Amino acid sequence: MVLEAPVTPTQQSDQRLTERHPLSQYATVSLVGTAAQVLQGEIRNISKGGTQLHLDQPLAIGSLLKVEYDNNLILGEVIYCLPAQTLWVLGIRIEHVLSGLTALDDAMRGSR
Repeated sequence: MVLEAPVTPTQQSDQRLTERHPLSQYATVSLVGTAAQVLQGEIRNISKGGTQLHLDQPLAIGSLLKVEYDNNLILGEVIYCLPAQTLWVLGIRIEHVLSGLTALDDAMRGSR
């Protein structure tokens, strides 16, 4: 769900329990359960349970996302959305990750 106004938590603290790893990777972001809404963004860092994403528009807290980048797929939930100059900074709680999608696709085609 795309919002017209910013969604900002009253007190946003860093809730990650594992180390962040810096990343600058362009990604295609899709809202799960919506028809063909695709956004372009950038993954800025990633940890075991979450990632930070930059988008050009805000998304509602609780939105479910599919984030595709560099042969990987992340399914997650928006836990915060903050304005930052000309973009929006989103915190995503990672629910599932699929890595090596090309190899998985090749394996699936070979098993038919």
